[in-house]
Amino acid sequence: MVTQSAKSWREPAASDRLGVSPVCLLSGGLTSPARNIREEPGDSRPPLRKPFALSATTDFLSALRRGIERCGVRETRVLIGVSGGADSVALLRGLFELRGEFALSLHVAHLNHQLRGAASDADAAWVERLATLLLLPVEIGSARWSGVMAKQSGIEEIARNERHRFLETTAFVNDCNFIALAHTADDQIETVLHHILRGTGLSGLRGMAVERPSSFRLKRIVRPMLSIRRELVEAYLQELGQDFRTDATNSDTSLTRNWLRHELLPQLRSHFGEKVDLSLSRLSEQAAEIETTLTTLAARLLEASLLDAQPRTVRLNTRPFANEPRHLVREAFVQLWQRQAWPRQAMGHAHWNRLADLTTALGTVSLPGEIEASHRTSGLLVICQR
Repeated sequence: MVTQSAKSWREPAASDRLGVSPVCLLSGGLTSPARNIREEPGDSRPPLRKPFALSATTDFLSALRRGIERCGVRETRVLIGVSGGADSVALLRGLFELRGEFALSLHVAHLNHQLRGAASDADAAWVERLATLLLLPVEIGSARWSGVMAKQSGIEEIARNERHRFLETTAFVNDCNFIALAHTADDQIETVLHHILRGTGLSGLRGMAVERPSSFRLKRIVRPMLSIRRELVEAYLQELGQDFRTDATNSDTSLTRNWLRHELLPQLRSHFGEKVDLSLSRLSEQAAEIETTLTTLAARLLEASLLDAQPRTVRLNTRPFANEPRHLVREAFVQLWQRQAWPRQAMGHAHWNRLADLTTALGTVSLPGEIEASHRTSGLLVICQR
């Protein structure tokens, strides 16, 4: 199990302001010049590939403003998940700039996964300091891993699930109606491509949703930067003179996401140009439109079949699945995995198909994540996580 501890700051005292005035903050005076804080002093940022319409700051804030409006975030309390990386720092600085326009009360949250030793602790301290400089309340959580869990495959998905649980709990405790995450258009492109290569359905082709409900009633998870390219994010921070943290593991191409970002996508662009990104983005948008309808129908099917759900065991009545389209049955199981917070990273199209087959035939299927599905009695499907 992962246990979490957290410490909170509601309103930093004047003595905590580290001698930085609000005027300095708003003018981008947190750091100057802007660079990744783990670069050597002599390193310089790469030149921008293309000019921006007005300035990076104007373009970024305009795009973020549209994202906020699309998510329906106004006159409310927002919890911002901040890792310390460029994307989340840009989201924090952008929402801080627009907070008056949208009447937002901002809170900052960071979960220290403690998977990188001193580097993880340094990231947490850095985020705490940045929030303090901005005079924003901040909550730093700490995840403590058992030796077994720390060695498990799929640790990235486990860590992501723990981070989401921490953010949702923190939002609930602090009465924040929205949790803002800093995923960008580049993240969406990488996610869709990853899903295609792994094997996926419409839900995977859609990629990440701009907004979705959280586990807590009336709380929403939003991604207002999902249409913003990473190039603009970094240019915005450069204009502000705002530093950010870099996770050294982001360059490890043995990790699938990093291999996609640093090797596969650059090769595809070299052969097909920037239309690779545009094509994947359009595919995501079209899939989202279709998937919205499918999600509604699959949710009804899952509710009709669900007999009992415990953290590690689910019992389903297979009769409602009879004569339903296969893609609808698969989507119902995807939603079940989401509800149970079971690992989906290793679940490909073949696995979902085997589950669909099991609704009409007796047998047992072993699935990734130490999950077993068994249909031994006609009409009763039992799925257990060992």
